Formats: sequence, structure tokens, C-alpha cells
Amino acid sequence: MEASSLLRALCDKHPKPAQVHYTYGTAGFRTVATVLDSVLFRVGVLAALRSKKLDGKTIGVMVTASHNPEQDNGVKLVDPRGEMLDTSWEAHASALSNAQATDDYVAELDKFVSHLQIDLSKPARVVYARDTRPSGPALVAALEDGLKAFGAEARDAGVTTTPILHYLVRAINTKGTKDSYGDDSEEGYFTKLATAYKKLVATRQTPSPLLIDCANGVGAPIATRLSEYLGNSLALVLENTAISTPGALNNSCGADFVKTSQKLPPSLAGRLEPGQRGCSLDGDADRLMYFYLDEQKQFHMLDGDKIAALVAAFIVDLVKTAGLDNQIKVGVVQTAYANGASTKYLSERLPVKCVPTGVKHLHHAAEHYNVGVYFEANGHGTVLFSPATQEILATHEPSTPAQSTALEHLRNLNQLINQTVGDALSDMLLVEVVLAHKAYDGSEWDSLYIDLPNRLVKVVVADRNQFKTEDAERKLTSPPGLQAKISDLARRFEGGRSFVRPSGTEDVVRVYAEAVGKTQADELAFRVAGLVSCSIINQAFDSRLRLDRRRPMNGDGFGVGWYDSVYDEELGPQPCIFTSVTPAWNNINLTRLAEKIKSPLVFGHVRATTAGSLSLDNCHPFVYGKLMFMHNGGIGQWELIKRSVQKSLPDFAFNMAQGNTDSEWAFAVFLSKLPDADARAFTPDILRKAMSDTIAALNAFAEEAGVTEPSLMNFCVTDGDTVVATRYISSDKDEAASLWYSSGTTFSEDAGGGHYRMSKADKRENIIMVASEPLTFERADWMEIKTNTMVVITPRFNLLQIPIVDKFSAPGTVRRTEFAHEKGFLNPRKALSSLVNDS
Repeated sequence: MEASSLLRALCDKHPKPAQVHYTYGTAGFRTVATVLDSVLFRVGVLAALRSKKLDGKTIGVMVTASHNPEQDNGVKLVDPRGEMLDTSWEAHASALSNAQATDDYVAELDKFVSHLQIDLSKPARVVYARDTRPSGPALVAALEDGLKAFGAEARDAGVTTTPILHYLVRAINTKGTKDSYGDDSEEGYFTKLATAYKKLVATRQTPSPLLIDCANGVGAPIATRLSEYLGNSLALVLENTAISTPGALNNSCGADFVKTSQKLPPSLAGRLEPGQRGCSLDGDADRLMYFYLDEQKQFHMLDGDKIAALVAAFIVDLVKTAGLDNQIKVGVVQTAYANGASTKYLSERLPVKCVPTGVKHLHHAAEHYNVGVYFEANGHGTVLFSPATQEILATHEPSTPAQSTALEHLRNLNQLINQTVGDALSDMLLVEVVLAHKAYDGSEWDSLYIDLPNRLVKVVVADRNQFKTEDAERKLTSPPGLQAKISDLARRFEGGRSFVRPSGTEDVVRVYAEAVGKTQADELAFRVAGLVSCSIINQAFDSRLRLDRRRPMNGDGFGVGWYDSVYDEELGPQPCIFTSVTPAWNNINLTRLAEKIKSPLVFGHVRATTAGSLSLDNCHPFVYGKLMFMHNGGIGQWELIKRSVQKSLPDFAFNMAQGNTDSEWAFAVFLSKLPDADARAFTPDILRKAMSDTIAALNAFAEEAGVTEPSLMNFCVTDGDTVVATRYISSDKDEAASLWYSSGTTFSEDAGGGHYRMSKADKRENIIMVASEPLTFERADWMEIKTNTMVVITPRFNLLQIPIVDKFSAPGTVRRTEFAHEKGFLNPRKALSSLVNDS
């Protein structure tokens, strides 16, 4: 293949960022949008070549990151029948995207074209679409350049859902054939679904309105249009439709939020009435979660397992009533994430197969049944009618009115269900059909079987490739011995089951656990997580289990500081401090104090020493007057700048330091930067500026001394009214130690005990927690603070995130994680925490 000047020019226009590695996985390419420009260009080229390889059949390209945060984006290819890209091309997609320079890329492309014997004279046809993410238009422009490089005939489907793009691809490629899938337009999609739905519920009572959480994503405008086609047959009440509000997409709403947090999106509080049906879509509307409130307004989730059970049983009944049970066999495909109770329920009624996680595995296995039902627990799934089954449905002659009715229902289900991919809106209508026929409300559907309480925990690891699985990902083969420990833990809990599965795209593993009780499931999940990761909470569990650990532990003492809830003039404004050199989990006095202390502001610190001896003087938080200070991290090559730092200090700051840790001397520098460290009050601006000046001063000392090791400076200071915290590293290439925050109106323990969570009522938030790790199981309640950012919490409970702008600023750069990992500070569950509330 001789590269054209146009290809080279366009490739130069979209250079690959250095030190960024891309992998095409189940969801295609997916990462922060700022590093995807070159990927989109090269995917455009790949889509054109895929079409040429398949004699000009239309290939689809969808630009989306589904349920990911708004700052992410991604792209995936769709093959001619609306199915996922052939897996044999995934490695080629990764290789082409990782070629660094234009010459490298052209060479890789030439090898690829030659290896697959692609005839470049063939036509290329591609249809593409995007979701509502603000990064979409620029990425689509890069995609269009890739299509232009090989002269592809391109069709822009605009802003639409992922399932509609899949539908369009199959409809285009089957147009005018006996396998025609429908009119190749959005109107064709809406008409097909609405017509089938109306026929299926024609003799049923019109249901009450259905509330839909649109995740502030592309599902909002598409559901609005679908509602017009449905007319009076089904009333849709759309919520979370703010597609143009920055940061709203998938933020505390949507199918992934509901599944992971197992609670009602805060925006729906007061909107969903007891007994009313509700459902959530995700950002690109390919996942669906149902839910309802009982009479006591308790939240109940109906996930993909519940959908599979409802739908599969309905189809089995129809097949039997139609007299086709000898010709059509219905089967269900699940993954290890399926709730154990659902597997038991389904296995007693029809064949159930477990496969590795991923739509490609589920879809492929479902194709082996006459009617294959698959739904992941996360709400992604569909039903497949094999070609042979569709032929039977088209030609079978019923012998009774009941058979005729059942047969007609099966034919209409074949039209209603989007069989190319999981489709939240198609699946929603399918669920509504079954509920109408069964006359079920949410609680009756929920009672098909009782879910075993379960918990899914995400754990950051140094290298996900160390974790290898077998038995459909239900057992680990590597690291050696870990599976035996997991199995031993699970046996300690009634109904206990747990497995560990590595992510396909990032250095994390997911821990799933279930047991007969919610508290037990939570504890099992955390204990298993403790086997694969080092975190403060996990260490507490490990100490009780006496697990053998050979990794750094934060057991070098701890400290708690707090301000009295009622000001006493005689005692003054100074905070109270309790420190100990014993591990926090073994200190009975900490438990006793925690039960009795009431305070509007608390600092807590668990220490793993990096500099300074193990002594009470070195335990955080440190105090001067009304100020408290603590630090998570370490000053790089502290011994080289210690003398210079001390010499620079005024006498009061020098004499304040009682220990020998780098953290306390950093506090001394902070005090020296205040206009008056003994002032009766400090404004947020004064504390913020002093913190900025402290970081700048420590960086200056390091530069003067020729320090080469970055400093991890996660500082936190308060005067009892304002809190200033930083997530900072003196490097423009590395990630800082982790830092998170959560806010709400209630932080409480559930009735069963042992499980805490942040709740948000419909009023101004009055609790803010800042921590080095999410301190609860509810990851959706926590927001990660970006590297080199300062957080200011004002006395009026405004939380401000301010970038720290200096020579180590690197907006848009994908930072390396190795340094913080090696130091033991990059973990979504790590050491520093503070809590502020106004009660």
C-alpha cells in the first residue's frame, strides 16, 4: 500500500500523544476525551478499511463513553449486522492506534492491509453517530478526517443512542432483502418499536405513567420522540433531561448510579411515588434499571437479573401456549455477576449458561439457543430469535385461538426487541409488555425471587495483568494461592460467594460478594478486597483476621482532632487532640471517644511513617493556636532541604515543631506564610494563599538543593471554620496521592449495623467529607479531586476546587501512576480524612 499525501497530512494533523497506550476492549476505546483525537482519526481509517474488506458493506462507528463521567469519551465499531466488531480485528485496532509517529502508523497500516489482503479499490461505506458529550463534535471531526483519507462514503446519523446506531447499521445492510430489519432511519426505529408495542398491549389495561431517569444523556431527546410515537398507549414522565448542563451527564443519576449505589437518584426524591414504576437509562441508553418505592418509601431495585427472569418466563409461557415447545428451546445466558438467587430461580425452569463478562461472550452464547435471553446484572441485554425460530414463527399454522394469540405475540416480540445489541428503550417497552400481561406491579415482579444481598467493590492494583481467571471468571488462577483465601473467606459467611475479576481497560479489579445478609455481603466484599489491595479500612479487617500481609500498612499511630460543638470562652478556640502510637484498629479509647464526641469539624489521620520516628510528637494532626494541620505523602529527599527549611523559619514557627517529621516542618512553613499566625480569625483567602505559598516555598528549596524526587504534598489545614486541602505533586508527569470528597445532609449507619452511607435530602448540603479514599461502599457518593488542585471549604459550606498553577501544571496530560503506587499513596482507599458538618 502506498500512502497518499492526504493520508500523511491528515495523520500529522492528529498526532498521537506520547506515553499514552490505547486498548480496544469490549467497549471499544474509552478514556479521557482529551487524548482521543488521534484514536478517532485512526478509527475512521479502520472503519473504511473494514468496509472495503467486507465488499463495501456499511460499518457503524459510535462515539460514546456510555455510563462514564462526562470528561471521558470513547469510540467503537459496529459490524454489518449491527453486531460488535469481529474480535479478530480488536488487536489490529489497538496496534494501529498505538503507532507513535506518522511514519510508524503508515508502516503499521501497510502491514495490516497486506496481511488481511484488503482490496483498496473496493468502496467504503460508514454510518456514524455520537452522544451528547461536549467533546463529541471535535472527536467526530477527527473521525471524518479518517474516513476522508480513504474516500469513504460517510453518513452522519447525528446525536443519537448507541442502540439506534446498531439498528441503522443492520437496517442499511439488509435493505431490500428478505431479512430487511426495518427502515434505515430514526423514524423507522420509532415506528417499528411503537407499532409492535401497541399490538402487544392492545387488549391490556393502559398502565400508569412510567418515570424515566434519562441520566442527562442522549436518552432524553430520543425518549421524548419515542413518546410521540407511543401516544396514549404508554405515558412517559422524563426526568434528568439536562443534556446541555455541564457536568450533569451520569452525575448521581442513570443506570450505573442506581446499580452501584443501590438507591434512588437524589434528583428523583419526591418525584417517584410509592408503588409507581421508575427506570433509569445510562448515558447512551443501552442499559436499563427498574426500581420502585414500597409503602414505607423504601427503595427497591430491579436489575438485569430481574429483567431476565421476568422476560424469559414470559417467553417460555408463550412458546408453550403456541404449541411450539418441541421446536423452540429458550435459554438464558448469565455472567458471574448474576445474583445467585436469580441463577437458582432460572435454572429450575430452563437452561442457564454462565460465560465470561462482556457483551461479545453473552451475545455469542445466546445465539446457540432458539431464543436466547441475556441480561447482565448492570441492565445491559436483549433477546435473540434465531433465523430458524423466525422461520417457524412466520410459517407455523396455529390450531386453536389461544395458539394463534400466543404466536402473534411472539411475532410482535420479534419486532419489538432490538436484537442487534442491548437497548434500554426497547427493553423498557418489553418489560412494560410483560408487566401488562401479568398485571404485575413492582413488588409482585420483585417477589419472583429474593435477591441475595450483594456488593461490588472496585480496587486499584499495581498491575491488573497479575490476575488470571477460569470457570467463566468465577475463579482465580493467579496470583497463586489467592483463590484459596477467597474461598476460605466466603465459607465463613452463610450463602457466601465472592470472586475477583480484573478490568479489561484499567489497573483495577472488581470484587463481587454476596451472602444472606447485607452487612455480611458488605463485609465479605471488603475482606476480599483486603486480600488484593492495601487500604486503611481493609487493614482494619485484616488485623482482626490476622491475615499475612507483606505490604505497607498505616499502623504507625494515628490522631484525631476536633473542635467543641459549644464554644467555651474559658477553654478558648484551640482544638482538642488525641494521638496514639498504636494502630487505630486496636485502640479501644478511639472507639470510646468516637461514641461520645460531638463536633462540627473533625480531623483524622492514620500514619505510615515516611520521615520521623514512631512517637507521639510525630502523630498528626499538628496544632498551633486554633489551627490544625495534617499531611498525607512525603517531601522528596527531605534530608537535602531540612536544614534550609529550618533556617528560613521565624522563631515562633521553628519552636512550634516538637517532632522530627517532614510533615510538621511543612506546617511550620505554612505558619510562616500567614500574615499573623496568632490572629483571632482567618479568612478563606488568607489560608488559601498561605497554602499556595507553602507549596511554592518547598518547591523552591527542592530546586535549589537539586532534589530529583517528586514531593507528594496532600496537605489539610483548618481554623475551625474554613478547611483548605490540596492534592499535589511536584511533577508534571505523575499522579499525586489520591484525594476524594463526598457531601450530603446525613451520614449514618444502617439499621443492620456496620454499613455507612452519605444521603442527600432535598435541601442545602451541610456535611462535607474529604478523604484519601472513599470511606464507604457507595463509590457513587464520592468524587475524585484532580491532581494539583486545592480544595477550599468555606464557613458557608461552599466547596471550591482551585487548580494549583505552577510549572508542574499539566492540564489534559495523562499522568503516570507508578510513582504514587510505589510509595503506597495511590489507592482509592488511603490515609487522610476530615469531616465537616454544621450540626
